[in-house]
Amino acid sequence: MPPKSAKKKGAPSRSGSGDVAILVDPPYLYLGPRSSASASFLSTHGITDVLSIGATPPLTIPNIKYHRISLIDDSAFSIEQVIVDASHIIATVAANPSGRIFVHCSAAISRSPTVVAGYLLTRKNMSLKDALGRLIRARPAICPNPGFLAQLKDLELRTCGEASLDVVALPAKKTDRVALFSETG
Repeated sequence: MPPKSAKKKGAPSRSGSGDVAILVDPPYLYLGPRSSASASFLSTHGITDVLSIGATPPLTIPNIKYHRISLIDDSAFSIEQVIVDASHIIATVAANPSGRIFVHCSAAISRSPTVVAGYLLTRKNMSLKDALGRLIRARPAICPNPGFLAQLKDLELRTCGEASLDVVALPAKKTDRVALFSETG
């Protein structure tokens, strides 16, 4: 594993494109791993706010507002209030025409994608399948843990009255995850 200092500058990791941020909802919502929170990335994309889910940002940059919400990547941990709080922060940034937010956790595999999917579900009226499909097609490494997935499915039932995704856990292989969502628009 590379030393932490190798990631502080936002240099690409050995895993290649799996370690880069993605634009989830143009023009304001970006998602990625903590290593993408570099000064060059944030500046290049006009990021005004950074929302750290569980992970502390690698560095802080002047003129950027930082938010942090604790979330343990544990299937038993409740995501409900985290999604409410994060969705409020994201919506507040989105309401500003020049607002841009980067949401991250350590690796952007489970925690931050769960939160962003919850935002898309509750604030953008997307089905869970569409929300996760958008994220996974752009970043195949995304794989919310089974407990988070179950809670997202419950949230969708309460919010939309129906379930769009009929799996208990997402496939372990990236290609299988992408295939599961390939027919989603």
